[in-house]
Amino acid sequence: MSGPDSAGTQKTATHKTATQTTRMRRQGMGAVADTIRLAARVAALSLHRPRRPDRRWDAFWRGVSQGSLTEAIIWDAAPGAGNEEVRHHLQTMAGTMNTSLPVIDLGCGNGAITRRLTEVFPSVLGFDVSPGAVAAAQSAQPDVPGLSFRSLDATQPVAAAGLARELGDANVFVRGVFHVLSRRRQARLAGSIEALLGARGRVYLVETNVPGSALSYLRGLGATGGQIPGPLRQAISALPKPGHFGAVQRSRVFPADRWTLIAEGPTVLRTVPMEPDGPPGSIPAYWAVLAPRP
Repeated sequence: MSGPDSAGTQKTATHKTATQTTRMRRQGMGAVADTIRLAARVAALSLHRPRRPDRRWDAFWRGVSQGSLTEAIIWDAAPGAGNEEVRHHLQTMAGTMNTSLPVIDLGCGNGAITRRLTEVFPSVLGFDVSPGAVAAAQSAQPDVPGLSFRSLDATQPVAAAGLARELGDANVFVRGVFHVLSRRRQARLAGSIEALLGARGRVYLVETNVPGSALSYLRGLGATGGQIPGPLRQAISALPKPGHFGAVQRSRVFPADRWTLIAEGPTVLRTVPMEPDGPPGSIPAYWAVLAPRP
């Protein structure tokens, strides 16, 4: 039975529903507008990057060493969170690799993680395409026994083949390199790694694997249309665009007819805090250990 009370209740419910719909519509329009603003900011920051990836990296490290790039290096995690991540890498490598072999850190940057590899391996070599990165690593890690650094473009098969002849079988560590390379350069790097491993070596790779678009990656680190955190803004303006590298990409770059998958799983890459005194950033990631098939 209906009456004045039920009619009033229906009107109130209808009004609430209309209000909620309007609010959701406005939120949706606000999110779209913010996405447009963020995309525009990213495009503007990216305008002056060198076209060639190797030049981008060297320009970045020169900027760091000369003081023109003053923000923290985004992938250098704060000590606590960084230790947690690195411990995972070291434990996995110790359990899946022949630790009597040397290990090569491809894309070593300033050598912060390369130095930690000496806790497991007696001989550690850090390689980076940027001479500026190698200089930074050498000055930051001058007295660590068994640790050395050189400049090398590991996407060049001839260079990798020469290094393989020099070192013999070796293990390889790669953190955050494949996801910024084109498919062609990913294939070349995988070929170089195969040559470096020989018959006994294995590769441990850990790569960002953020669901969604590149803007999702940026939003996960606190970027909005109104503000992009300093370390992230510096990376956008100087470095290649980040991408995905998970099990799907790994199976393409390291096909099953040439590679044996030893282990894999999800993980998290730790970054520096995006804001002063803030918590370290976290990037969804993927790790895997592989060996070439005989």
